[in-house]
This record gives sequence, C-alpha cells and structure tokens, in this order.
Amino acid sequence: MESKFLKINDKKEWQDLLAKVLFKTFFHSWEWEEFLEKEFKWLKFEHYNWQNKALLSLARTENKLVSHPFCEYGGALPLIQEIDGLAFQNDLFEEFKMPLKISFHPYFLNYFKGFDAKDSLRETYLLEGISKLNVETVGDRNRHRQKNKALASGLAVEKCQTENDLKILYDFYVRSLKKHKALVYPFSFFKFFLSSPSAEILLVKRGEKTVGGNVFLFYDKIVHSFLCGFDEKYRKLGAHTLVLWFELKRKQPEVFETFDFGAAKKGSSIGDFKNRWGAAVFPIFELKNYAGESKLKNSFLRDIWKYLPAPVIKKLSPRLLKHKL
Repeated sequence: MESKFLKINDKKEWQDLLAKVLFKTFFHSWEWEEFLEKEFKWLKFEHYNWQNKALLSLARTENKLVSHPFCEYGGALPLIQEIDGLAFQNDLFEEFKMPLKISFHPYFLNYFKGFDAKDSLRETYLLEGISKLNVETVGDRNRHRQKNKALASGLAVEKCQTENDLKILYDFYVRSLKKHKALVYPFSFFKFFLSSPSAEILLVKRGEKTVGGNVFLFYDKIVHSFLCGFDEKYRKLGAHTLVLWFELKRKQPEVFETFDFGAAKKGSSIGDFKNRWGAAVFPIFELKNYAGESKLKNSFLRDIWKYLPAPVIKKLSPRLLKHKL
C-alpha cells in the first residue's frame, strides 16, 4: 500500500513547506531540531507531508517517535483550514507502528476536527486578546500585591546580556527542578534561547544582583513563558509575578495577542498560580498509540533526586532525558 505520508528529506523543501502552514510553534523550526540532534546523538528528526493537508515532524529515538520532545507542544502543522482529525489519526497509526506520541498545542485543534481533549491530563493557560487589555488590572488582587511588593523591595527587570548572568539564572532553574524531583535541561538550551531572535531572557535584579529570570518564546502573535528560575527568597517577594507582568506590559503594544503562561498537570498548584492571571484553561490533547507512563515516573531516582548535589543533577539529567519522553 502506498504511504500517505510523503517523507521530506530536503531542508529547503521542508522550510518552503513550513512557510505555508497556518500555525506553528517556536519548536517547529529546522534550527531548533538541528540543535537537538547535535545535543542528543540518540535523536533524529523526520519530516512528512500528509496528503498536502498537514506537515508532521517526528523525533525518532531508540524506541519511540515524539512530536516534539523537550517542549510542551508538538503537533501536526495545518496546510488547510479544516482537517479530519480522525482520518489523520487512522493514517498515522497505520503508517507508524512503533510507540508514538503527539501533544497538540490547543490552537491546532482549531484546524483538526474530531479530537476530544476533555480527558487530557495536562492543560495550558492562555491570556487572549492582550492588545485590548488594561495591563494594570490584569490578574487577581494577589498578583497586584505581589507586583507592588517586588517593586517596593527594589526589584527590577532587564534583558539578559551575558553568559555569566545566564549561568546564575540556570542555577536557580536547576535548584527549582531539583526541589520538584524533575530532570533539568542542559545549559546549552539556555544558550540557544539567548542567541535566538525568536526568544528573550529577562532577569530580575536587585541592584547588581541577579535573583531570577524567565525565558520567553515568540511565535504566531504568542508570548510563551517557557522556563524560569528564582532565588526562593525573592520569589516570595514577588519576583516571578514581576517579570511576567513586565513582559506582558512590554509586548502588549506590539503585534502579540496571546500570553501563554505555560502548561501544568491538572489540579497542580502551579496551575493555580497561572490561573490567577485571568488566563483561560485549555486542555492539551495527546495522541498516542500506546498505554503507560514514562519509565522515570515511578523510578527510585525520583525519591533521591532532591537530595543529590546540583552538579550531579546537571551531569545526570541529559543522560536520563530520553527516558522521560
């Protein structure tokens, strides 16, 4: 039987096709995928055109296909306004027999019809129509108290300019994920974002001292809060609230229409923080052809992770990330 997924091997042909899609995220770029392939030798991206209706980029690992690894959203990219999602799913599962997973950005479901996301285990928080908002009144009263507390404490926000400041931010990020018993991305990720024209890293400072910061990604009129890290003392003083409010205020006069506070598991305390900004909750639809969780979810490593020194976590995480997918 002739394949309904035409494999695209030529870089220019793929980039020309990407220019025609109706929606894509920061992660659907050749540059990001090429970076990941260099970073992880066990990973290789493949590109497909499904019946001139959608594009699909898949990372092939040793035992799984993932769109996209190390991010909140993957997804097939629409070339037309309305796509039969169930037909796409049937062809997908017929074509690819090895374990496969796609986590769709909620906006992809505006094009792929027939998918039901109500049982999704993860969700994201989108503040839409930001060009028409009064930023001074966004969020609940506690957001404003936190912002004002941060300003009264002498905290300020500025762009990250040096690798030294980036390392300080990265250390805060590592400490935070260590506390939550989660794997960390390597420092090279942060260096990639620092040099990317489609990303921005903002630092929170008190005088000359860096006390935290946030990585923001930009695509399709969306500001996406992706990664962050803070000194816990200054987080309590409102540092995280301040940098989010600062970026929202900066981007509002530009072409952006949606502020993405990022994904969280349903019912999590992190989700509650994001929801208090007045953002709407959107389920993240996951399409996969297998049952079960990540090998690390119930691993003994999770029990001892928060007790490991940060340098050990930095060294171990890149070797374990493949088991998280």
